[in-house]
Amino acid sequence: MGWHFATACLAAVHAFAPASNVATPRVAPRHMLELPKFSFDSLFKQDATTISREPGWLKKARDVSGYADRVDQIDALAGAMAAKSDAELRAVTDDLRARRAGGATLDSLIPEAFAACREASTRALGLRHYDVQLVGGMALHEGKLAEMATGEGKTLVATCPLYLRSLDMRGTHVITVNDYLARRDSETLQPLFDFLGLTVGVVQSESTSAQRRAAYECDVTYVTNNELGFDYLRDHLAYETEELTLTLRPLNFAIVDEADSILVDEARTPLIISGEGDGDAPAKYDAATLAASFLERGRDYEVDYKGRRVTLTDDGYTRAVDLLGVQDDPLGLFGTESKWAAYLFPSLNAKELYFCERDYLVDAGEVKIVDEFTGRVMEGRRWNGGLHQAVEAKEKVEVKPEQVTVASITYQSLFLLYPTLSGMTGTAQSEAKELSDTYKLDVLKVPTAKPLVRADGGDLVFKSKLDKFRYVLRDINERHQRGQPVLCGTTSIEDATLVSELLRNEDVPHRVLNANPKLARKESEIMSQAGRKGAVTIATNMAGRGTDILLGGNAALTARLRLREAVAPAVDGRLGALVEVDKTLYPVPELDASLDARLTAAAAEAAVFLREEIFGAADNSTDVKASVALDRIDEFCAVAVAPPSARTEVPGAASCRDAYGAVKAAFSEVVDAEREEVRALGGLAVLGTERHESVRIDNQLRGRSGRQGDAGASQYTISLEDKMFNVFGSDKMGQLSFAFDIAGDDGEPLQSDMLTKSLSTIQEKVETYYREMRTNLVRYDRIVDAQRRIFYERRQEVLRGDRAFLGDLLGQYAADTARDTLANATKDLAKDANPDATNLAYEFAAKMLQRMYPVCAEEIDASCRLSTDGLADEAAPDAFAVEDALVAGTTEGFRKQVALVDARGEGEDDL
Repeated sequence: MGWHFATACLAAVHAFAPASNVATPRVAPRHMLELPKFSFDSLFKQDATTISREPGWLKKARDVSGYADRVDQIDALAGAMAAKSDAELRAVTDDLRARRAGGATLDSLIPEAFAACREASTRALGLRHYDVQLVGGMALHEGKLAEMATGEGKTLVATCPLYLRSLDMRGTHVITVNDYLARRDSETLQPLFDFLGLTVGVVQSESTSAQRRAAYECDVTYVTNNELGFDYLRDHLAYETEELTLTLRPLNFAIVDEADSILVDEARTPLIISGEGDGDAPAKYDAATLAASFLERGRDYEVDYKGRRVTLTDDGYTRAVDLLGVQDDPLGLFGTESKWAAYLFPSLNAKELYFCERDYLVDAGEVKIVDEFTGRVMEGRRWNGGLHQAVEAKEKVEVKPEQVTVASITYQSLFLLYPTLSGMTGTAQSEAKELSDTYKLDVLKVPTAKPLVRADGGDLVFKSKLDKFRYVLRDINERHQRGQPVLCGTTSIEDATLVSELLRNEDVPHRVLNANPKLARKESEIMSQAGRKGAVTIATNMAGRGTDILLGGNAALTARLRLREAVAPAVDGRLGALVEVDKTLYPVPELDASLDARLTAAAAEAAVFLREEIFGAADNSTDVKASVALDRIDEFCAVAVAPPSARTEVPGAASCRDAYGAVKAAFSEVVDAEREEVRALGGLAVLGTERHESVRIDNQLRGRSGRQGDAGASQYTISLEDKMFNVFGSDKMGQLSFAFDIAGDDGEPLQSDMLTKSLSTIQEKVETYYREMRTNLVRYDRIVDAQRRIFYERRQEVLRGDRAFLGDLLGQYAADTARDTLANATKDLAKDANPDATNLAYEFAAKMLQRMYPVCAEEIDASCRLSTDGLADEAAPDAFAVEDALVAGTTEGFRKQVALVDARGEGEDDL
């Protein structure tokens, strides 16, 4: 329906859109409105959102007042820490580690560790932790989930607990949603951790085993949830200790960034490592897709959009059997040879439930899944159950062979391996119970450093999508004309493309963020300027974008981009095109000649050092990947833009820092002036074009506006034709349609408490549905997880064990096998069985054991003969004597084999 609908919208908007200002929404009839409910909250301890931020306000704030005394202790140490030299401040780390090794508790070290980290951050980054950031850090150390609003500096919050926990020298992990954020945060905070004497590593999707091993051995490691999970599984499939990465030391402490996205949304799907299966499957998927194209919805099959499944009708089943040519098979589609059901049903699901530019993209002949919660491409991930192959066949790209599961783990089981797990996000309260039940994480709502003044408008409900997008176009156009920046959020790439087309036809300049993998490195550049005067930005779901939107623009980030744009081509001319930035993103598109020359000279000086760093060990510059070169340049830029420090100074950094400072000053003049203008215009306006299935995602989009006390506004426009209504709100459609019948359908929005309540009810229904799905996944995985832990633990023991340990272990395993073999052979014997039957069972057990362990055959035979010595021919030996004989023979056989291996030494015939 997508493009037909887009065409209709374009035509209708130009034919009917009035030139007047945005219409005021109508209010539903009086009898449909609801009175607000009375609350007693105001009679007790104050909500942090209502308290003015005068000194001592934390002690009055609900939920966080218990941290106020500890914050005062940290503040009291600020003077002493500021008086220390760089070397003395660095020495604090050694002192704290010595005290920790001497038995001091981590809690007792909090004041000094946090005060030292705060002072080091001031010197190394030019950033000083707010009191609420210290509160968030203490909550993370305690193993809680800190809910902090967008723009409150969660990246900096993590540094204090990471520093404190690194005193144990057992490693700490920061788990993020994508490679970009992992690298960005590690590079940004590297000067601080270097200052404190901590090592920092980052794991990327392209990292080699050696690079992963080195990163996990650092004090602080930044890694994505996917890479962490797959490294865990790969380690437990390893055949040599040299292949191990993550499990070289026990898991210790983790902070999960965007925790609700990772721990809740992505936890619906387990991580799976697969191997190739049926080689004939691609052709069968092509045939099944062709058959599915001849089947019709309603006639041949029914679609359950809520349960996301397709069911064949009786007539449809008969027609499918004919189409696939299995009429003669009594089992039809479920025949043991053809198994057409396993190919047809995924093909029907792909046809009816999965759509390009919403659920996936086709990039360079490959189907790539789009994360429905973040709008990002999930590189390297494939649907299971044949669905991915069915989508490939539908899109007429190469169908890859079916996959067989080799190893798997759920996120729930993975994160529960950490003795202390914590997290931070902007939205978690709505999932507090699930987070507590599943991960034992308590949610702490940390107040903002400044009161929130964003104006959140009520939902505007339209009867049709056409009316909704007309309104969105008028609203964006009107705000753009005034100069107010607008961020328009959509739930799919299809809708983002539609809004973009509408704005393009109205000549409204704008930028689009969607799941295109080629835009991954440029997302920060686009988002950093979304707060500029008159800027219009369209984006799919905003979770995990990771870049603050500053009113008037971001002078520091754009100056750093300008520095990188100068350094990269100076290192190698071929890198220039990869870092080129659209000049309109800069506050000052063209620098004056003297400043540009100064920047070029600084880049040339740094390039000498960087060229040696990047290409020095390579025989040819073409042997180095461009991504590796750019990563090293980004690391250098992170150091160059940080305040100078003896520990972080490298050749060329001082010149680049001076040039960066001058560029930032030039940009700041424009940005500061624009910031005041944008504030006067009402700040950033966030417009949502559809409610998401989760209220958390809606709140994340709203949270892009009004950061750190800035002015802002948010508004959601929705229609009764939206997916959420059709799939989950069918029982509410009658009420909502009735509201439009009363108010009159003239294309204008309807707004009322009843409608808002109905929407909330639908969202609760959706969230409950997915919560049950995750709960069932955890319930089913419990037994598997217990077995997996035991098996993986034993496997690690075998992998790391020495010869003596392995010899003992294998001997014990063989002895246990001997006992089990005898028990299985005699389990059906009657208590009064005659000696012949008993001896036959004993003989069967011995022969089975000899087959399993042929190297022990002689010893088993000898032991069994000894157990029958002295017995009459018609008598049967005692069962315990036979068991002892089988165990003794097997153990002796293994002992001799180990001795032979030891005599030969290690080699092909090793244990």
